[in-house]
Amino acid sequence: MVPAPPRRSGGSLLDRPTLQAPPAQWRGVVQPPVDALPVLREWLVFGRDLQQAEQQHQALQPFGLSILRRQRLLNLGLVLSVFRIPAEVDLPTLESELRGKFPDWQQELNLRYRPLQQPDGAELQLRNWGQRAMGRGQPAAADCGRGKVLALLDGPVNTALAEFSGADLHYQNLPPEQYAATSAEARRHGTALAALLVGRQQVAGLLPGARLHAFGVFGEDRAAGLHTRSDWVIAALDRVAGVQPPPQVVNLSFGGSRSQLLEGLFERLGENLTFIAAAGNDSQAGVRYPAAYLDVLAVGAVDARLRRIRQSNFGRHLALVAPGEDIWTLDGDGQGFYASGTSFAAPFVTAALVLAPSTEALLAQARDLGEPGRDEQYGSGLPRLAACR
Repeated sequence: MVPAPPRRSGGSLLDRPTLQAPPAQWRGVVQPPVDALPVLREWLVFGRDLQQAEQQHQALQPFGLSILRRQRLLNLGLVLSVFRIPAEVDLPTLESELRGKFPDWQQELNLRYRPLQQPDGAELQLRNWGQRAMGRGQPAAADCGRGKVLALLDGPVNTALAEFSGADLHYQNLPPEQYAATSAEARRHGTALAALLVGRQQVAGLLPGARLHAFGVFGEDRAAGLHTRSDWVIAALDRVAGVQPPPQVVNLSFGGSRSQLLEGLFERLGENLTFIAAAGNDSQAGVRYPAAYLDVLAVGAVDARLRRIRQSNFGRHLALVAPGEDIWTLDGDGQGFYASGTSFAAPFVTAALVLAPSTEALLAQARDLGEPGRDEQYGSGLPRLAACR
């Protein structure tokens, strides 16, 4: 069985010591190559309050950094400052200088992340094979999941679709207006995941009666296309921290590089929230971040024969697998399509965990796949989607 990620004591994030390497049993979480996304020339810094944020502003002026925006993260008790890095400044040199000059600051480059989807695959005749593979023979009743609360950080969700009529779906878009995600690709990913979770008509939603708080964290620009950024994800996590009642599970279906700032937030929030994330679609050992953080459960994808799909990442940090090839759902215009990728496996585990007595029980009762016992291809195996109660 996958060991449960260690839980830490409380306290302010800024009072914590410098982040250390993972324990020995978690090593081997190799970071796959990241897609060639344009680098954002932006520097992020956490402060305790506005007074410290202004002190940081003054301290960074000699380095040529100018303030772009500042945000109070009320639920996290932090202030996030975003600085512009001049074009002539060498990024590795700047990073080395700032970490040496201000070793106690939580600071880093603003990183980009991609949605973890694959191009459309061949259609299957059995639309709901994923639900059946996890033990649900019939579509869930409309009240399945009532009283449960979920959160989703992803792309735009078209809440006006008839699919969501009667659903307890709450959507907030977070990126600035100039990054409005309007392409068909942008509208597809978030809507497809929301439909898998709480769909009520064309899609056999996994928990159609649950309350879903969906936070749009993806934007678009000419340089990088559809993507999210560290500061947008941070803002969404602050919103998640303020949701009442708190969500049982938070679903993350995007991936990219390691962020110390995000790692610290997942560590802190993981004391009270459970995070599920897609492992990545690089066909390599080593899951993508945020799935690779210790306080996040990484989910790989299997096909209808319950074999790991070729694209699905694997490795020591993989917790579970779920159906992730030819999954029937809806795009942003309400048109059905078959989706593939670890993005679409994650909601199956999110739903299974919401209905399970505990994370430990979900892992222990998973159907063993591959080599006997826990392995790097399938983790603890395929979880069971319990009956609604």
